[in-house]
Order: sequence, then structure tokens, then C-alpha cells
Amino acid sequence: MAEQSKGTGALTFIGAPLIVLATLFLLIVLVFTGGGAAASCAAAANSIDPEKVPTEPVAGFEGEQLKNAAYIMNAASALGLDRKAQVIGVMTAIGESTLVNLDYGDEGNGVTNPDGTPTCSVGLFQQQWCLGTWGTREQAMDPTYAATSFFQRLVGVADWQNLEPTLAIHKVQGNADPFYYAPFFEPADAIVTALAGGPTGTGCASGSVMLPLSPGFNMTDDFGPRGAPTGGASSWHPADDLQHWPGNCKDPIYSIENGTVALAEGYQVSIKSPAGYTVSYLHMDLADVTVNVGDAVTAGQQIALTGNEGPSTGCHLDIRINVDGNTDPQVATLPTSETLGAPVPGFIDPEKFFALFGVELCPADSCTRNY
Repeated sequence: MAEQSKGTGALTFIGAPLIVLATLFLLIVLVFTGGGAAASCAAAANSIDPEKVPTEPVAGFEGEQLKNAAYIMNAASALGLDRKAQVIGVMTAIGESTLVNLDYGDEGNGVTNPDGTPTCSVGLFQQQWCLGTWGTREQAMDPTYAATSFFQRLVGVADWQNLEPTLAIHKVQGNADPFYYAPFFEPADAIVTALAGGPTGTGCASGSVMLPLSPGFNMTDDFGPRGAPTGGASSWHPADDLQHWPGNCKDPIYSIENGTVALAEGYQVSIKSPAGYTVSYLHMDLADVTVNVGDAVTAGQQIALTGNEGPSTGCHLDIRINVDGNTDPQVATLPTSETLGAPVPGFIDPEKFFALFGVELCPADSCTRNY
């Protein structure tokens, strides 16, 4: 539960009328965008069965906490919102209640809002039901109702999709510290990924490869010639750079295919495919690598965390594919780096590689290209 007192001014202003306006806004979005939630491949995904959440802890949360996260994610999907909204909802509830549906809060303990009114916070989002803007006490205690109320207000925040998540949350929750929720992004992201079925989630990948990061990442550099961004970096990039923002450091990296670990040293992990080509993942701290040379890994298995090691301008994943030894005829159709003028041979464009399997690595509706 967040200990910071909440101001009532913003919450009272939002009020019941904004619920109606937000709902109308959502309907307009759904009508004019053909679904409205195409901001990530996990957007408006199928409902998650709260009774089938992982039995093992995820980012330190387990059992009823993961069930409550599922209720929150389902509430976002029911409104046609995307994966980013799901993460924002879960991180809010982590900050407010540690994903425990509390039947108490500041209620009755003498704590007051800045205007002197008593607080009456309950539930996953610690909503002050006595203000008359969050429903009844019973409704604020209902995970689905409470989450829906939160998301209805979230979409009323101007440009919420482009705000730092903690600032978007602050606009709704009115916490005394606008950056209070920032530390909860990474565990929320991990929970949403796990409950959605792994890094690809529902409806993300249609082929036999998986995404190397959880959905919703951006591409910060592509395959081909470039200006060297930092000392020691190549001016011909045989890779794609990917990162989430915020939360780009210590972000789980997943193996895109089955294979065998051929290298794990420096700031690189390389996994050799049964078809002979090698997929390499760069810039992690070796302390964050969870596999060893010789290990057999499966598609979707976490192998490391993103880092800022080696010639790098910030935490991200550099993913590159070398086709030396390749026996896959499809992969052999892709042009190699030396045929495109690169000083290093044998690399292929990861985007074109993913496309062979029917997977779009950086779809326009969910991945921003920042390079």
C-alpha cells in the first residue's frame, strides 16, 4: 500500500462524468481504429484464466497476487487497451497494495487528504470510495471493477501512452510523489509477460521463432551502415538493437529458438541453431547470464538480462545472426552482410530472418524506430 497521502482535488475533478466521457472515448477509438488496441502484439489479447496463473513466483509475486494481476490485465483487454496499459495497471497495484486486495488502507486511522477530508482507501488500487467517484466500498474491493475504474480514468489523461508510466499513473492516483511508481515497472512487465504466456504472448508470433524481449519494445538501430554511435562501435551494424523504455536495463532476454549455447563470455551469448546458424545476444553483464556453454536451450527460455556492457550507448539488446554453417535453405536465400558492402561477413538482417517465419520483429503499430 502506498503510504503517501493522496490529494482529492484531481480525483474529485475526474469524477463520475469522466467515466462516461472515457467510455465514449474508448468506443470512438474502437470504431475508428478497427479495434483500437493494436499498440502491441499482446493488445486486447484473449482473457487470462486467473486459475491458471504460474504456480512459481514471478518477480517475487505469487498465488493470489498473480490472480489479481490477471484480473487487472483482463480489465484492460476488455476495454480494448494494449499491453502497455496492462503493465501500467499492474505496476499501479503493486505500488498501492503489492497486488493484495486489501480491505483496509488509510481508512479510519486518522490520516487525512491535503484538504482535511478523511481517507477511505481500499482494494488493489487503494481507491477512496467515500469520495463518491470510485463506486461503493464493495465495488472498490472488486478487482475487476476497481481495475476498470482505473483504466477508464487513465484514458482520460492527455497523451497517457507517451508519458512515463509513473507520471501517467500519478495523473490518476494523485500520489504525493509523481515518481513513486517507477520502481514497479520491471516486476509489472515481468508479470504481464509471464501471464500472457511468455515473451510472445497471445497472438504475437505465428511462426517457429519467438521474440527476444517481451512485446512492446522499440528498435533503436537497424541492420546496415550507420554513423558509429560511440567509440569502439562499428560503422556497419550487422544487428538490430531493441529496448523497452523505460525499463530498458535488466530486461529479460529470451532465446528466439531452440539451440545449444556456443559462447558465453565478455558481454555476449551465442546460441547455435540445429540448422547451423548462430544467434548472438550482446551487451549483457555476464553476472546476468543464466546459461552456460554446452547448455541446450528452448525457444522462449530466459537466457540473460539487458545491459550496457561493451561499446554501447545505453542498456539494450543487440541481436545478430551469423549464417556460417547454415543448412536451412530458407535462411540461405537472405543476402549476407558482405554482399551488402559490410566489412564483416556472414551476417543477415534479423528482421528478414524473422519474416521467414511469419513474425514481424518491429511492427509499425507497436514498435517505434528511434534511429
